Amino acid sequence: MAYKDFANDYKNNMTGNSLLFYGAEDYLMSWAVDRIIEDNVEEEYRDIDVRTLDGESVSAYDILSEARAYSMFSPKRIVIVKNYLPLYKNTSDTGMEELLSYAEEAARNDDTSSMLVFVIESMNSGSLTSYGRDLSKKCNSYEFTRLERSDLNAFINKRIRAAGKMLGSRELTHIIDVSGYYNRGSVYYLTHLDSDIAKLVGACEGDSIDKRLIDEVVMGETDKYVFDLVDSLAMGRTEKALVIAETIVREDDGAMAVLALLTKQFEIMYDSLELSDKGMSISQMAKLTGINEYRFKKAYKAAMGYSLGRVKNLLTDLYNTDRDIKNGDIDRNMALELFVVRASR
Repeated sequence: MAYKDFANDYKNNMTGNSLLFYGAEDYLMSWAVDRIIEDNVEEEYRDIDVRTLDGESVSAYDILSEARAYSMFSPKRIVIVKNYLPLYKNTSDTGMEELLSYAEEAARNDDTSSMLVFVIESMNSGSLTSYGRDLSKKCNSYEFTRLERSDLNAFINKRIRAAGKMLGSRELTHIIDVSGYYNRGSVYYLTHLDSDIAKLVGACEGDSIDKRLIDEVVMGETDKYVFDLVDSLAMGRTEKALVIAETIVREDDGAMAVLALLTKQFEIMYDSLELSDKGMSISQMAKLTGINEYRFKKAYKAAMGYSLGRVKNLLTDLYNTDRDIKNGDIDRNMALELFVVRASR
């Protein structure tokens, strides 16, 4: 179930008193937990009537003991169990079956003294164990997946407007594109987006947020350097490319990070030239490869300055450069500058 299912069920008092939250979006799970706490426990009593347990070290009987205890001052005692091991790892714990029975009863019984909330954070939500699946059936479970596009748009706009700033539809799309939120295998989530929005708002001197500011804040300096560097290489602008490279090597380990991103970008460039020969559009190519369309478009534009054979040779050069650096055969900063000279000719 998506976060909307939880919001609807909670509003209509249909969640019961045992819940399981899991999925990709820790931000939304935290939001749901915070809502439960705010509605049931006054702030001055939260140190007493809200219990957060470390599921990697707690036992089933520890959880049962906390869940069966009565609240001191609040309508409900809230017991939050984060990352209970048997839910996502095949491990045994005395009392697991009793915990299942309790969860099933609490899901149906409004009279229990506590609300028990299991949370499996995104890093552990890849696959539930058989025990985890059993628990998800006994209590009310909700999978907090990535937001759909319309909901993500609303998420961004709400925060921008609350800060008294404006954002055009093109700039909104640009934020999503450069963030890579929908990339296959992306590790960019709402927590990162919320942080970047706060930075955008803080850095915006006028009323409107523009693409330049989005590139600086959301894309990050390293990615921006790589895009500028690849564009300069493709246009044969050796002098400008070397200036960018020299800026990069002033940072600690800057050369290694950029070489890794350069390799990724040239891999995308190679794929783009191969796939375009098959008559595919940029959108089709990006979807097939699972790469952010904005990044793919930048790579394809740069790749047009090379032949497929040239991109292949430069990609091989990058692979060999990485190997030589790791073997101690060449200094990483010198390696980056030498590659820049070779690639811009």
